[in-house]
Amino acid sequence: MTVMTMSGEEFSRLQVMIDLADDRLTVDAASELLGLGRRQTYRLLDAFRAQGPGGLISRQRGRRSNRAYGPAFRRSVLWLVGDRYRDFGPTLAAEKLAQDGLNVGVETLR
Repeated sequence: MTVMTMSGEEFSRLQVMIDLADDRLTVDAASELLGLGRRQTYRLLDAFRAQGPGGLISRQRGRRSNRAYGPAFRRSVLWLVGDRYRDFGPTLAAEKLAQDGLNVGVETLR
């Protein structure tokens, strides 16, 4: 037995896909419930039919973001903020780092 972790949205998709596969829903109605286009609904349905509930689980879970900074950059920015801008909030620290040539988002510093 395999245990899968699903988010609330993925579980809702599973319920809709079960109803769609059992012909209790049309593709248009399922698309509206999911907030997706017809093509994406068909893509999800194909994944559900081929892989079962596991086909609806995000492949990105547990992986690092494509937009994430590297660990060396992160350490150097945190050192700069801790050394020079310890008393600054994230917005002011981001502005000061931008003046130094390091464009780091406010949410990254938060």
